[in-house]
Amino acid sequence: MATQKSVCTVQGSGRIHDDPIAEAKRCTASSPCLYCDVCQLMCPDLAITRDPETHAIRIDLDYCKGCALCAHYCPHSAISMVVDE
Repeated sequence: MATQKSVCTVQGSGRIHDDPIAEAKRCTASSPCLYCDVCQLMCPDLAITRDPETHAIRIDLDYCKGCALCAHYCPHSAISMVVDE
């Protein structure tokens, strides 16, 4: 079985790593949201906006129907779905 290698492109190092899962977690741990706005583009309800001052993602739960498209398409897993209790 071939060993998987990972190249960290988020940090721009171009280094090859032996443990791709650990390296992916390291690459995205410091700032998972890279302000690509894919979540906003994928939201069918227009429930996602970005704060103009802090650039933080805002999800308006009055409009969000929980389809999880934002979480699914986020290239850096910055959004996750949790069960509302």
